[in-house]
Amino acid sequence: MFDWRARAPLTSVGRINAPKAADVLAEELRGRIRSGEWPEGLALLTERALSIQTGLSRTSVREALRMLELDGLIEIRPGRGGGARVRRPAGAGLTRQLELFIWGRNITMEHLHDVREALEALGAHGAALRRTEADLTDLVARTEAVEAAVKDIVRYLEANLAWHMAVVRASHNELLISFMDVLSNAIHRTTESEVFDTPAVRESTLRIHRSILTAIAAKDPEAARRRMARHVRAAREVAMGRAGIQQDDAAAAKRTRRSESPRPASGSAAQKSKAKAKPRAGRRARAAKEAR
Repeated sequence: MFDWRARAPLTSVGRINAPKAADVLAEELRGRIRSGEWPEGLALLTERALSIQTGLSRTSVREALRMLELDGLIEIRPGRGGGARVRRPAGAGLTRQLELFIWGRNITMEHLHDVREALEALGAHGAALRRTEADLTDLVARTEAVEAAVKDIVRYLEANLAWHMAVVRASHNELLISFMDVLSNAIHRTTESEVFDTPAVRESTLRIHRSILTAIAAKDPEAARRRMARHVRAAREVAMGRAGIQQDDAAAAKRTRRSESPRPASGSAAQKSKAKAKPRAGRRARAAKEAR
C-alpha cells in the first residue's frame, strides 16, 4: 500500500533569475533593427501603442527604448511630432568605449603600438585598393602640408597625424577608421613629439610618406602595406627606446636621491642616552613615593 506520508529527500533549488520585461523587449527591438527589418529613419510606435501590443507597462516600454537610445540604435525626440526613430550608430560611441577600455584596463604603450602597426598597415593596404581620385588629391595635399611644417614641431605633429588618418580614411573601412581615431589620440599625441624631435628625423620621414603615397597612387596594396608597416615599426622602436631611457634615468635619479639623502645618526648614542634616562626616571618616581 502506498504511504502518502513518505517524502523524497529534500534537495536545494538554485536561484532562478528571470529577465526583466524591459530587457526582453529591448532585445526584440534590437534584433529587428540589426537585421535590417526596420531601416534607418523608420518611426517606431508610440509608448502607448507598444505597451498595448506587448502587454507591458509603459514604464517597461520606456526603459527598453532608453536602452536602445544608449546603444545608439534609435533617436528619441520629445514633443509634438517627436517620438523614436531608427538610426545608425555613430562612430563616436565606439571611440568613447575604446578610450574607456584602454584607460580602464591600463593598456600598455607596447600593446598599443602592436595594434597600431597592424591597423595602419591594413589601412595603407585598403587605401591602395579602394582609394578614389578625391582621396588621392587629399593625400597629396596632406603630404605637402607635412613637408611645409617640417621646421615647426607643433605644426608638424598636427599635419603628420592628419596624414596618417587620411591614409586610413582612404581605405573606406569604417571600423578601421573608428579604431584608428582612438589609437591616434592614445599614441600619436603622447609619443610622436619624442619620435620626431629633430628636423633631420622629420625630413627622413617625408621620404617614407612619399613612398607610401606612390604605392597608394599606383594601387599597389602590398607595397603600401609593407612600407607603412616598416614606417610605423621604426617609429615604435624610437618611441619605446626613448621610454626605456626615461625609465632608466628615473631609476638612476631615484638611487642618487637615496644615496645623497642624510643618513640618520648612529643609533648607539641615542639609544644609550634613552636607556639611561629610563632608570633615572624610575628612581625619581620611587623616591617621591617614599617621601609621601
